[in-house]
Amino acid sequence: MIKQIWFDFGNIFIPIYPERTRKAFDARGVQLTEEGLKALNERYEVGALSTQEFLQDIATTCSHLQSSMAVAHGWNALLGKLQDRTLFLKKLVRTYELCLVSNTNEAHIKHIKKESGPFLWNAFVEKFEALFLSYEIGHRKPDSSYFEYVLKHMDAKPEEVLFIDDSSVNIEAAAALGIHTWQFNAQEGNITRELLPVLTKLNQRTSSTLGV
Repeated sequence: MIKQIWFDFGNIFIPIYPERTRKAFDARGVQLTEEGLKALNERYEVGALSTQEFLQDIATTCSHLQSSMAVAHGWNALLGKLQDRTLFLKKLVRTYELCLVSNTNEAHIKHIKKESGPFLWNAFVEKFEALFLSYEIGHRKPDSSYFEYVLKHMDAKPEEVLFIDDSSVNIEAAAALGIHTWQFNAQEGNITRELLPVLTKLNQRTSSTLGV
């Protein structure tokens, strides 16, 4: 039986628009390639770079002078608005332990908190048993160390967990550890409508396997 649900953040509870950041960076003369930005971001997402270091490293590649604040504006442009899923999570938390498992960074979390306001942000995060944010724990998906870290700190068995993410790479990494997975497509699906049937089928299957 499923006892815990681990939710990704981006494209599950908040829309992500990478093209907005690329457009903003192009307008500011950022010279980093996609590969260069990805490598820099991966270091930032595990806490190897501070926010100031990350923004300054991007600013130094600009073809014309840009402040860290201007770069931050472009970096945060990829974030949509946090969706209010309070009632949905409130129903789930009656039966399951919920976790937020996200590759993210300090700048984005601060921006989301500010834009959402304290009421919505607090109502959202209080539904989760724990937040496993990559920049805070020093691990990021799809590394197995990320999932092993969460399993350990949640005292969880892989077969009792459902992990929800929009990335096939992350889904495959979790499944390799025996964690149940559901790849959610935010553009085509509605998580508040689709999750309960997924859980019902999964719980029926696991019960049948155990001979219950």
